[in-house]
Amino acid sequence: MGGTFAGNLSREGEKANYDWVVRFILEPSLRTRPYCGFEKKGIGPEDYAKKGLPYVFDLDHDRCPNDGRPMVTTRPNVMPSFRLTDQEAQDIASYLMTQKRADFKYPPAPYMDDAQVAIKGKELTIIYGCEACHSGPIGVIGCCTPNTHPIGNELTREGDKTVDQLHFGQIARNAKSGLLPDGKPSPRGPWYSLAGFVNMKLTDPTAYETNGDKPSPADRMHMPRPDLTEPGDADALTTMVIGSAQPPLPENYIYNPSRDSLAIQDGWWIISKYNCTGCHQIAVGQKTALMDLPMYQGENKAKLPPVLIGEGARVTPEWLAEFLHNPSLSPTETHRNGVRSYLELHMPNFHLTDDQIRKLVLFFQAMVHEGQPYVPQELKSLTPEEKSTARELFTSTSAPCLKCHATGDPAHDKIATAPNFLLSKDRLRPDWTQRWITNPQSILPGTSMPAGLFSRDKDRWVFSGPLPASAQAYHGDHADLLVRYMLQITQEEQKSLVAHSPVLTSGK
Repeated sequence: MGGTFAGNLSREGEKANYDWVVRFILEPSLRTRPYCGFEKKGIGPEDYAKKGLPYVFDLDHDRCPNDGRPMVTTRPNVMPSFRLTDQEAQDIASYLMTQKRADFKYPPAPYMDDAQVAIKGKELTIIYGCEACHSGPIGVIGCCTPNTHPIGNELTREGDKTVDQLHFGQIARNAKSGLLPDGKPSPRGPWYSLAGFVNMKLTDPTAYETNGDKPSPADRMHMPRPDLTEPGDADALTTMVIGSAQPPLPENYIYNPSRDSLAIQDGWWIISKYNCTGCHQIAVGQKTALMDLPMYQGENKAKLPPVLIGEGARVTPEWLAEFLHNPSLSPTETHRNGVRSYLELHMPNFHLTDDQIRKLVLFFQAMVHEGQPYVPQELKSLTPEEKSTARELFTSTSAPCLKCHATGDPAHDKIATAPNFLLSKDRLRPDWTQRWITNPQSILPGTSMPAGLFSRDKDRWVFSGPLPASAQAYHGDHADLLVRYMLQITQEEQKSLVAHSPVLTSGK
């Protein structure tokens, strides 16, 4: 059950340490130990104790206790912060610790206490370049261990190489004769070429080893065998590698995406990296990992995260940037849903960079072809008469807006299914809001937002329900009036609406 973006947790209790899991769930991007680049080591409790300091490190405590230099306290990690409390993290970790086989036991491992084995292991991490991918106590992710260099070749211009620059070793004759390294006929015939070399490298990297005895790990091919289980994977990677070359084409032949196309490409990279589509529908027809879970079937579908199709037309770019930076929309109450307080799911904090946030905002705008830059639509102020008319329409039994929308009252908001109107001013675009209230099904088919609230009368929208006297005398556009009212509503006005709303006061 669930998605496949991250690791399977069904046997996590056999693998993980409880304290580590609690800490990781609370803040996945925080390193287990801060890394001091000057001393080239992880700084532990013993270093802090020597200086009489508590073992505390985060973005506000990132100075090395030994030398005062800045340390690396975070690591790149797509696992977000879910803004959990300590107790919630402990509860989740406690549950995960139960996920193991009933008969599971760790086998004896006396070598774990052998200092010489640890020294040998450290040497092997250098030989095999483990820290090119993994963080560890002697390096940071994506960097080499001090005093070493990358074990792999530069590949950005691999496609420019000629065959005489490749090291076929003892199997060059086989490649020319159309034989595999083991002497069997190759199904593709001779493969003494750049494409053949790369494809074999991906299929069996050890084929190029020239020392049959392999007396030590240092003499072996260090590239691991990729787990290319799908047909065509090796060919696809080969095509990518040999395509990494200086193009001999005129510049007008080279793909030069438009501004919107480039924004969509950049945005999809980020969305794919952080698995945004695991929770949100972003493209038409796309399903999320949550949609098939049993707890979100039937009426509980309303508890799913919001659909983001057309998000660039719905919200203002400034508000979206603020929300992506801090989904709680509060500098202090970080443990809450900033928009839909009634949802059990929390929008996590991915600690996105300013550049990533900018690209996501541009992505959502490009998906709906919104022009740049965004120019906010000016709203005409409401006259006292218009405000009174809008207030009567807003609390009409034919349009019970406050029945579904959050109001700030905790008792009511527990059963709410739509955001608080107080967010509308900064969040929603007026033109989208008018399209939404007049025909919500055309924007989001299946939405619980009622349709038919307005009917078209020549060149204006007219409220479909019984009209109060003030509305009968109002000859302007009723939909435009309510949009202006919603986007200018104040907290005091909303409290008055709640107190005088027939839907809320009747309890129906």
